[in-house]
Amino acid sequence: MQRSITLGLILALFFSCSTPVKETDLAKINGFWEIEKVELSNGEMKEYKINEEVEQIEFNDGKGIKRKVIMLYSGNFFTNNIKQEFTIEAKENNYYILNKTDYSTWKEEIEKLTDSVFLIKNEEGIKYHYRKRNDIKLEKNGETN
Repeated sequence: MQRSITLGLILALFFSCSTPVKETDLAKINGFWEIEKVELSNGEMKEYKINEEVEQIEFNDGKGIKRKVIMLYSGNFFTNNIKQEFTIEAKENNYYILNKTDYSTWKEEIEKLTDSVFLIKNEEGIKYHYRKRNDIKLEKNGETN
């Protein structure tokens, strides 16, 4: 019994001590991000083994844009150049992405952001786990070289 309580306390301490996102981490959001899995609010996981699209994110001076990059069967990539604007705001030691399109606005909390991992949670409690793609290089025309 004592061992179970000790183990429970250690696990609670481990999970509660995740490193918070810092302002200096926000530059790491730049790049190409591929969805790895989605964690629904009920704990159910949906894994993505193959993705035809990745998100290209460009962020500077508090403002950014997201674009979908599509993988062709040839192995090349291109973007349709539809840009989704966003800003990032700090609130109560957390960072939030404020997304805006012509049709909607929504907020996502950045839970983790490293050189290779990006985790956001939307207003419904759904978590999106991304991994960075470093193998995509686009020309200014939105196509690979």
